[in-house]
Amino acid sequence: MNAAAEDALGYLPEIRAFLAARCRDEDLANDLSQEVAARVLAGGSSLDRSGNLRAYLFSVARNVWRDWLRRELVRRRAAPRLALEGQDRAVPAADSELLARELGEAAGRAIAALPRQMREVVELRHREQLTFREIAVKLNRPLGTVLGQMRDAMLKVRQALEAYR
Repeated sequence: MNAAAEDALGYLPEIRAFLAARCRDEDLANDLSQEVAARVLAGGSSLDRSGNLRAYLFSVARNVWRDWLRRELVRRRAAPRLALEGQDRAVPAADSELLARELGEAAGRAIAALPRQMREVVELRHREQLTFREIAVKLNRPLGTVLGQMRDAMLKVRQALEAYR
């Protein structure tokens, strides 16, 4: 290491403070100041003691900060795309079809075990996709009764399917 590089290392506390003021993160400021030191040491033989060493070091620090900002911007722009790509590549578990079939069968058994009035409401809602008002008219029941029967039916089905959670 030449004398200019040794002099440059004396400015590292100022460089760290300069970077910390920009990033507001001590750990990141330490990492970036190490990057500045690495760049200065890598180019140590080309440092000239006759020039303004402090200005040169702060120029290097500014470039290190800008480079970090650019990389961070690229990371933030790429993160949502990478997340979406990862979802596309997700492979379902080998037994997912079997589990889905078992869950469907268990739901069918739970619905079949419901009292007739509740079962009628569930079947009209899910199989025929009628609104609750249409179900109430079709079954000649008050709307509140239909809604209550649906709620009670869903609670019973949920309890029956608790093992599948």
